[in-house]
Amino acid sequence: MTSTLIAVLGTLAGAVVAGLMQHLTASRAARSASAEQQRMALAAAITALLAAVVRHREQQYLKIVARRDGREDDVEARRARYAARSAVTSAMDALHLTTQDPELLAAAQEAVDAAFAIGDVPAAELDAAGLRARKAHTALRLAGARHLYA
Repeated sequence: MTSTLIAVLGTLAGAVVAGLMQHLTASRAARSASAEQQRMALAAAITALLAAVVRHREQQYLKIVARRDGREDDVEARRARYAARSAVTSAMDALHLTTQDPELLAAAQEAVDAAFAIGDVPAAELDAAGLRARKAHTALRLAGARHLYA
C-alpha cells in the first residue's frame, strides 16, 4: 500500500512539473512573440519617419528651385509641402508611441529639425543646412539599426 501511495504521489508530482514546464514554455513563447511584434512596430516607425523626412526635404528643395527659377509659389506646391510636414509629424508621433529610447528619439528629433530648417535658411547657408540634414538622417538610420539589432 505504501508503494502504491508513493507511485500515485510520484505520478501527480510528475504531472504538476510537466504542467508547470508547459506553462513556462508557453509564457516564454508569448513574451518572445510580443518582443518581436514590438521590434517590428519600431522598425516600421523608424522607416516611416526616415521616408517622411526625405519627402519633406524633397518638397523644400522643390520650393527653393522654384524660387531660383522665378516661379511663384502656388497652392498645390504649398499643399504638398504641408502634407509632407504633416507626414513627418505623424511619423514622429508614431515613433514616440513605439519607444522611449532617449538616443533614438534624440536622433529622430535632430533629423526632423534639420529637415524642417532647410526651407528657412538663406541661400548662402543652403549647402550647410543640406549637409546637416543628410548627416542627421544617417545618424537616425544608424541609431535605429543599433536599437533594432543590438
